[in-house]
Amino acid sequence: MDLVGFGIVLPLLPFYADRFGASGTQIGVLVFSYSAAQLLLAPIWGRLSDRYGRRPILIIGLLGSAVSYVVFAYAGSILALLLSRIMAGVGGANIPVAQAYIADITPPEKRAGGMGLIGAAFGLGFIFGPAIGGLLAPIAPEAPGLAAAGLCAVNAILAVFFLPESLSRGERDRRALLRSAREGGPSRWEEIGLVLRNPVFFQILVLSFLFTAAFASMHPVFPLFADGRLGIGERGVGWLFAFMGTISAIMQGGVVRVLAPRIGERGLVRLCALPFAAGLLLIGLSESLPMLLGALFLLAVGFGGTLPSLVSLLSRASPDELQGGSLGIGQSVSASARIAGPLMGGIMWDLAGPTSPFIAGSLLAAIGVLWLFLADPAGEVDALPDPPSTPKTPKPEPFAGD
Repeated sequence: MDLVGFGIVLPLLPFYADRFGASGTQIGVLVFSYSAAQLLLAPIWGRLSDRYGRRPILIIGLLGSAVSYVVFAYAGSILALLLSRIMAGVGGANIPVAQAYIADITPPEKRAGGMGLIGAAFGLGFIFGPAIGGLLAPIAPEAPGLAAAGLCAVNAILAVFFLPESLSRGERDRRALLRSAREGGPSRWEEIGLVLRNPVFFQILVLSFLFTAAFASMHPVFPLFADGRLGIGERGVGWLFAFMGTISAIMQGGVVRVLAPRIGERGLVRLCALPFAAGLLLIGLSESLPMLLGALFLLAVGFGGTLPSLVSLLSRASPDELQGGSLGIGQSVSASARIAGPLMGGIMWDLAGPTSPFIAGSLLAAIGVLWLFLADPAGEVDALPDPPSTPKTPKPEPFAGD
């Protein structure tokens, strides 16, 4: 539900900014401001969830997102749009908390499938969100933002009453003792350094950065590109995002969960990296709707198989007591990529024309492909033994018993 709200707003943002006379670079700044806020807050939310539990942090993030979409609904300038996106990024920085929740309740060998469910939630958000936004935008400019705010508010209420805590008080205390015992009780920055000194973890972070930046480079310009090349408007762009979200949700919610236990995360990343790069390149070369749909299909397949597998590899390379903080680092790197990607896409749009952002994105993905097949850092992580884990109850404890 939270990501449906995100999906409602994202495809419309370039159109709204264009009405205020924004350049491609300014639209890129609007898009990456969300990720810049995530970059700063994700490690903090992750660490707080390690100490105080996943549930309260998730609820706070949902409420913050609801407020941000109200600001978006009534934004009357580029600065107001920018404020709304920064606020949304603060609220949406709790994605690593959701990832840590999955890590809490799944054994390491099933973690890729669990992370795929979060990816499937993104896919579902991009199925229903853009379609809803495309239908509501012609009714009233503020309608999409208010719909997104309402969904986040309802989601927060549902979380208050129905979401159990995945990390019991006793487990939080045990992990706090482990954190304080590690190297004489490291500070937050020392913990980050401890994780980053793992060369395998660091190499997977670089791969995540390359693929995420490549994918994000299309976000500020794709709606304007599709409208200018094919004349399909806000509603048509919404349906294109919905199509891509459908393929991505099928990949992450179904295919990844089936293939990950059989071929491993390494095999999934290698299998999906090539269609990822090819899809981005073909988007920029598309001259017809069928060709564009084929390109989006390849990109969604590539994204749906690559990103959750990389998150799973990061989780497996992290100590149990640092799961929230480690995945927060991963989310910050992804946020950095979602800063660099849209900025690159916007600048290329202004300087070299509508096709150039997609060519640049495909080149970034190609670098990741080459590194993956030549250096194969994902293979090093995939070859690691599953880390020891503490016994877990079959399902999270009820909130009332915490």
